[in-house]
Amino acid sequence: MGSKREEELNRKLMIERRVLFACTVMIGLSVILWVAAISTDWWFIVSGGPNGIYVNETKRFFLHSNSGLWRICRTSYANTTLGGGANIASHAFMTSGDTTVNVTTQITIYKICRVHDMFPMDSKIRNDPSIDKHILNYNRSEASFSIISLMLMILGFIFSVYTFRNPRYMFKRLAGGIHFLACACVLAVIEVLISSIDYEKKHLPFTFPRGATYSYGISIVLAWLVFIMLLVSGCAFMIYSRKRKGNKAPNEEIAMADEPTIIGR
Repeated sequence: MGSKREEELNRKLMIERRVLFACTVMIGLSVILWVAAISTDWWFIVSGGPNGIYVNETKRFFLHSNSGLWRICRTSYANTTLGGGANIASHAFMTSGDTTVNVTTQITIYKICRVHDMFPMDSKIRNDPSIDKHILNYNRSEASFSIISLMLMILGFIFSVYTFRNPRYMFKRLAGGIHFLACACVLAVIEVLISSIDYEKKHLPFTFPRGATYSYGISIVLAWLVFIMLLVSGCAFMIYSRKRKGNKAPNEEIAMADEPTIIGR
């Protein structure tokens, strides 16, 4: 009877270690995916349609833009009238009386990438149609939470690895708590970004022209994947952090690790 009980406890311990090992690997993968997500510019894409949307501030037609936490890339085009030359996109013949005038139109594509200025001067805020104080707060919040979450993920990974060296329940709870904090920070980044898109759509027609549509990119998909992996890992570490003292422990090492520790002077 005792041997069967020991076999059952050892089997559960093996399952626990495999689950926690898989979660630790997921945390390491989360760090890599999160670095990829926050360093790319494909969180959301704004599209102006096949013909573009005319923007008065630039005198160009907005085609599309892709944005990240640190940078935005904007593609537009402009029509210029020439007397001739290369890169001719179309020809229009205008007739006035008996005189025919040949006009050559050149389409020039502009792709400009710009890093978000988190702390611009007041004069730049007034003169730049793509920013205001509210969107700056959104950008700062996204950047801050993205860095905090990365630090928490690295810290959580270290403590997750340490739980295999020291199986005491308190280290598992500590690792699980850190995973939950990192998970909350990742969710904050996603939610702030979604709110910033809604704000730009309503108040920043230069960044989000009237009539434009938007879609989410691969970066936010990676962010949601990281969120799920952190949530699952946090739950797993919390579930397996219960105390197992005395005959509830599968072996003496686990039993000793979960015994109360008296810290002397």
